[in-house]
Amino acid sequence: MDLLQNTEIRKLAVSDLCEFKMFHVKHFMNYKISDLSFFAYLTRPQYQTFGMFHVKHLIGYVIFQVSSFEADILYIGVHPNYRRQGVATRLLNCKCFTCNIPENGLGQFKIFLEVETENFSALSFYKTQGFEIVSVRKKYLKGKDAYLMCKTI
Repeated sequence: MDLLQNTEIRKLAVSDLCEFKMFHVKHFMNYKISDLSFFAYLTRPQYQTFGMFHVKHLIGYVIFQVSSFEADILYIGVHPNYRRQGVATRLLNCKCFTCNIPENGLGQFKIFLEVETENFSALSFYKTQGFEIVSVRKKYLKGKDAYLMCKTI
């Protein structure tokens, strides 16, 4: 059976704050986010935060910080039971996000992210999504080296 039947992607709202925060804390406790940041990700215009829901339960999310011609992926998280099912791919290619790119920005819009150099599964995933390594940031993520990656759309 397809685990992704009965799913929807939508922009997260303040009403999703509790579920969003509990999801992150439960599945990504090594990556602390302050309460103020959780709220900012849902309310401030520079952030676009989308969640994927399966039968009304959050199974993944992505947080973009967006400016005119580029965006940074701050976080992308998928519930362990739904990994390798296409959730992250669907979130990265979310129509809601890409519709906000100005028409004159196509082919010039860049999406950046950082990933630990030792996180081979994430690195492989981002490469399959068209991201390329731009540089190495020494001792960047919790004292570990990270790749800065970029994709142009």
